[in-house]
Amino acid sequence: MLFNAPPNIIYMLLCFLLMDISNTVLMLLFPTLADIINEMNNHTLSAHFGIEPTIANVNVMNSMITGASTVGLFVSLFVLVPFAETKGRKYTVVYFRFIISVVSSLCIIMSALFQASEFFILGSAVNGLQLPMRMFVTMLFITECAPDKYRGFASTALIFSDVIGQVIMFSIATPNVLGRANTWVIFPLAVLMSSTVIFFMTLRLPESPKWLVRQNKIEEASRAIEFYHGENCCLNEVVSSYIKEKNLTQEDQISLRQVWENDTMREALKVLCSVSLFLVLDSGVIQGVYTVLLHKTAGFTVQEALNVNLVLVIIFLPTRFVGTYIIDHLGRRPVMLIAGIIVYSKTWLMLSTQFIIYFVGPSVLTKWLYIGVECLSESSLATGVTSLGILFISELFPPSARTCVAQALILVTMTINLPIISIFPIVYSFFGPGFFIIHVFSQFFFGAYLYRHMPETRGRAVYDIIESLDQEVASRTASFLEETTPLVRKRSSTLAYKRNSILNTSRTRALTFDHNLIPSGEWN
Repeated sequence: MLFNAPPNIIYMLLCFLLMDISNTVLMLLFPTLADIINEMNNHTLSAHFGIEPTIANVNVMNSMITGASTVGLFVSLFVLVPFAETKGRKYTVVYFRFIISVVSSLCIIMSALFQASEFFILGSAVNGLQLPMRMFVTMLFITECAPDKYRGFASTALIFSDVIGQVIMFSIATPNVLGRANTWVIFPLAVLMSSTVIFFMTLRLPESPKWLVRQNKIEEASRAIEFYHGENCCLNEVVSSYIKEKNLTQEDQISLRQVWENDTMREALKVLCSVSLFLVLDSGVIQGVYTVLLHKTAGFTVQEALNVNLVLVIIFLPTRFVGTYIIDHLGRRPVMLIAGIIVYSKTWLMLSTQFIIYFVGPSVLTKWLYIGVECLSESSLATGVTSLGILFISELFPPSARTCVAQALILVTMTINLPIISIFPIVYSFFGPGFFIIHVFSQFFFGAYLYRHMPETRGRAVYDIIESLDQEVASRTASFLEETTPLVRKRSSTLAYKRNSILNTSRTRALTFDHNLIPSGEWN
């Protein structure tokens, strides 16, 4: 898919890949330079506030650093993300992310130069503003610009950013290289310079053609389509498809409540939430946050744990290319099926490993079993399944619903992840396997639902996808009503009129057509 994709789409992906790598480097400063940051916290407490730097006080400072990023995320979600609808995708992604990168880098540089944790906390909060724009707006910008048959590839291409950022930080942010008190300032300085270069690279990118169509700027949208799709694309066909997509709803923006009240969009929301919850209710988040703890309980030392992580990241880096190919070549359903089997196998292997550790103790066997768990984790990421969330937001919902759906999805994900991360050490200290038992049942439930209801959207226009989903939901509703109520035709039509009038598809236009508008009398 890489070599067949339009050149300007490749250029766009390269720009945002570099942007995401810079953001990843800033995000990994705290976990990879923990000792350096703790020394800075000690100096800040004693020199700036006259407080004794006890372990408890230093832990409070560390909590403030991690909490600052979460605060920035929520502020961005409700303050900055809506600008993507009013000002445009490019305006939000290119200009806002550049300003945020510059400000956060400068704050962290100041913290390194003056040994002031206050600047580091501020820099973490500002950098947290990027997360919703990186997770949603940037991906939405990309999927709206890519041709239909390359939409899956485009959405998965940026998964390399985290891996490349980890390789950079795990390899050179060590005390033997640049991870020292007098040299770690090079990381935010490098991010500052690279962000400036990337900003000028992205200036030549046009605005999202779908957003331009929504603003009725058809000529400008046509030029953007030719830029992203190539001059040989069927321009009239693409523009017509985008206009149909825009006209799926009459309102420019709709609320989450309106989404839920509509049969078709509610079904799409169920599919989206099932994909997200299948992946969230997994041990992946815990493995990332408590990687050293889980490795130590399996019998590894801290250094062995870090070495294993680095080796696995390097080994599985080439496999990420698989996801960029199969998500468009095989389709969304096969990718979810393959990833689901891998993730569910990992869940059982993790549960078995924890039972052995709890009842028998760590050994060579538990080490190999845990390495197997990590290999399955990396294998699931290689399928590109983590891109299905943003893909389904852009494929199963009309443009007017995407922002509110994305905001709700990020909120739900954070609401689930934060308690899981918080209670894990408590539950794990009492009965380690108990925490992982719930995953066996939750993944089976959501996996079974997706197997029955998840639509295939590969290579199709968004308007066609939503039309088909609308017909399928209507057929299901009619079948249910036929079994339970008389006067099926009249009742199902009334129900469809009430619940689907907000969605402008061929079926709802037929159902809501007012026959009284036909003039009475004879035609001459």
